[in-house]
Amino acid sequence: MIKSLLLLFCLCSYTQSFSQEIHFKTKVTASPYVYIDRDTVEIKVFKYYITKLQLWKQQQLVYTDKRGAFLIDGLSDAIYYLDNKKNYDSLSFTLGIDSAIQRKGALGKDLDPTNGMYWAWQSGYIHFKLETHSLSNQPLQLHIGGYAYPFNTLQQLGFKVTNTKNNSLQFDLSQFLQHINSYKVYKIMSPCAEAVTISAIIAQSFSVVNE
Repeated sequence: MIKSLLLLFCLCSYTQSFSQEIHFKTKVTASPYVYIDRDTVEIKVFKYYITKLQLWKQQQLVYTDKRGAFLIDGLSDAIYYLDNKKNYDSLSFTLGIDSAIQRKGALGKDLDPTNGMYWAWQSGYIHFKLETHSLSNQPLQLHIGGYAYPFNTLQQLGFKVTNTKNNSLQFDLSQFLQHINSYKVYKIMSPCAEAVTISAIIAQSFSVVNE
């Protein structure tokens, strides 16, 4: 199966204690194409936000990343360094930008509006953006956001990790696109009920794989 999105977490050995690297290494294929039901889907834009990245040991919090937000570009790679010297057995994060950050308005760095992930102060940040072109089906434009009731699309995710050096946090884009085809929702450009449904499918498309 094609690994559509790979965020490679390079962790320290379980018995070592020094800063860890976190690799957001995304991979659609050798080129930005995915093949679904005999159709060729070209990935034009694929970005999303990860916030409140935390590490846990026996259900006790040992580390919280202080940068606030990671803007992950699904068509490129990035490496971040975690200033953590404690062992951990699970990690968690929020998919999207929570209300505490949203109410500050447009910010800088990964939260800069020039990154194309900000609607306006009323709607806030886009949590997940996927745009594709298909040879036979309709083009896909999913701008998933919303942080307030009834259109809150924030997703809380948590995963156990093993004591091996490397673990991969994987997003199965092929599986996700199959779900989207079954729902037949091809365009979302603002907070809405359909965006809430799609955000749950996005969360279910993540998994941890041992390397």
